[in-house]
Amino acid sequence: MKTQVASEAVFYWDQQHECMPRERLEQYQLEKLRAQLNHVHERSPFYRRKLDAAGIRPDDIRSMEDLRAIPLTDKEELRVSQAEHPPWGDFGCITPREAVRVFQTSGTTGRPVRIMISRKDWHETFYEQFMHYRCGFGLTEDDVLFVPFNYGLYIAWWGFQTTMEKAGLMIIPGGGLSSKDRLRAMLDWDATAICGTPSYLLYLAETARKNGIDLPVSRVRKVVTAGEPGAAILSTKKAMESQWGARVYDDLGSTEGGNFGHECVLQQGTHVIESMYIAEVVDPETLQPLQDGQNGELVLTNLCCDSMPLIRYRTRDLVRFNRIPCECGRTGLRLDGGVLGRSDDMFHFAGVNIFPTQIQNLLHEIDEFSQEYQVVVPRMGSGAHLRIRVEPANERISGDQLKKARDFLVEAVRYRITVTPEVEVCDIGALPRVEGKARRLIRET
Repeated sequence: MKTQVASEAVFYWDQQHECMPRERLEQYQLEKLRAQLNHVHERSPFYRRKLDAAGIRPDDIRSMEDLRAIPLTDKEELRVSQAEHPPWGDFGCITPREAVRVFQTSGTTGRPVRIMISRKDWHETFYEQFMHYRCGFGLTEDDVLFVPFNYGLYIAWWGFQTTMEKAGLMIIPGGGLSSKDRLRAMLDWDATAICGTPSYLLYLAETARKNGIDLPVSRVRKVVTAGEPGAAILSTKKAMESQWGARVYDDLGSTEGGNFGHECVLQQGTHVIESMYIAEVVDPETLQPLQDGQNGELVLTNLCCDSMPLIRYRTRDLVRFNRIPCECGRTGLRLDGGVLGRSDDMFHFAGVNIFPTQIQNLLHEIDEFSQEYQVVVPRMGSGAHLRIRVEPANERISGDQLKKARDFLVEAVRYRITVTPEVEVCDIGALPRVEGKARRLIRET
């Protein structure tokens, strides 16, 4: 379904549910939830134990308040399940014979969790989720999508690619190439869209500048990012849109949780696919529910996955809910600013709770520094300062300019975060570049 808002064409994949009044939507969600609870109780020993221990029966869940009686699920529980019942654990609902795809989490915060996906989920559920994304981003059969990633156990982009090719987009695979060759291939094949992590796409833009490639005059008009906070951070989004000369869209999901959120062409927050998920926001310390407009941790219940559905799963993503209908016509939940950070990335230093994204926001205000950075947290009791590693934006930045930029960053962090850091200016290219999630936070031991 297509409609028009101002100068933007708005496409819906499932207009009935995307534009449904909240009261009717919640009744639909509760029906799906009761069916999902029956499914996991029957097929998942892990969830059977959790639900029985809490005295929960599917028919007991009659309202969203009743949902809160169901125990939360944490990623560490999944790791323990797989350690005790290797290799897949006992939280899933399918056997290895029923699986057609396997992936694992990135392991940036601990041992990777292995995931099996059934034929139905890979070809139908993922398709449904990513078609919401395609319509949200305004991608059509006229688009040519360049996918600059190597094939592997990291799930990023393979479900998105599979859906886009089923939807009729031409796919240009960019795996197995250097970054410079990927840019050449992207231009040679007339790609109109590209996907990637924010840090890698910024690195591609940096590589383009070094090689005299003018990305804003290329045919790329849409950039889809996922895997890291970035596309929804205003300063980062502006930097990417300026360097690519294209609209940048946020894609939210996880290996274990599925694909739950996307921006629309109006870019007024990240839409949650509420026909397929129930989303809650809780205080990450007390785990009590928070009001719309308050920053807290996102908790998701997957209503449609058959393979390894997660019930009240703590994503560790920090978000802010907004239930005011979007100008695009969608009436469901939006996340203002997308993912604001990670509760497990938060660190405590000098009496202050700090998130790397706070520093990222400051860095994007300083033209003399590139988009690459690392935050080094010293060992507790060492007496050392918090250290921020940065790189010059290019070789033409003078020593005096770097000194002024470094002093500005120190003062900005001191004023806005109330911690005085050391700023280490590294050589250009000294900080690591990766295709997947960039490791921004280094904790010294």
